[in-house]
Amino acid sequence: MTIPKGPAITGPVNGHVVGRSMQVYLNENVFMGMVLSCVEVYKKECFGLLLGYRTPEKYIVEHAIPYQTVRRGHNWAELRSDKWKVIQEFLRNFPKLDVLGDFHSHTMYRDIKAQVSLSRDDIEYMDPDDLQIVLAVNEKKRSREWSLNSDRAISGSIDKFYFKIAAYYFPFSPVKDSRLTHASAGQGRAGGSQNGSRGRLTRPKMADILCPIVMSCK
Repeated sequence: MTIPKGPAITGPVNGHVVGRSMQVYLNENVFMGMVLSCVEVYKKECFGLLLGYRTPEKYIVEHAIPYQTVRRGHNWAELRSDKWKVIQEFLRNFPKLDVLGDFHSHTMYRDIKAQVSLSRDDIEYMDPDDLQIVLAVNEKKRSREWSLNSDRAISGSIDKFYFKIAAYYFPFSPVKDSRLTHASAGQGRAGGSQNGSRGRLTRPKMADILCPIVMSCK
């Protein structure tokens, strides 16, 4: 997936708490928005924006907004830089919301099941303070209640689909190098090498997902 990245509207978070699991809270509207986006374009990749709030210990996702103008294929999606610029300018009118990151889907291909693991491009062009949510969508073989998995993902079935959802973030130091820059407009996650200078400390980790859909099934 490709999106021209820019600075977060309200600035980066001041580092995550070391040694403590990050939590991601998805309200019911966010959950429905993401799964419906997946179903609408199933067999191709959905792609959307996550807005909300963050603390050193938690991402609170308030809105999941699918991009309307992306070019998409089975395992890729791309948003034009001019469209991203329009979105950025508009979001400046909502200074209390952070641009948290984005979500996208992985879909079943023939008999190959979709997984929630990040691709190399997903990792390479993920900003240090980004939240990235991946939804693996497969055709359901049997009904399953929604549950929290041992790997911190959540999963369950709706209609004829089986979903697995994972949230990723970079654990990083509270002290950030001021020389680190975001990709310029026109250079998306799959289209530039500017992000390579960030000197990130680790690979992305999976966060604990808190969601009313799962909690109601316990």
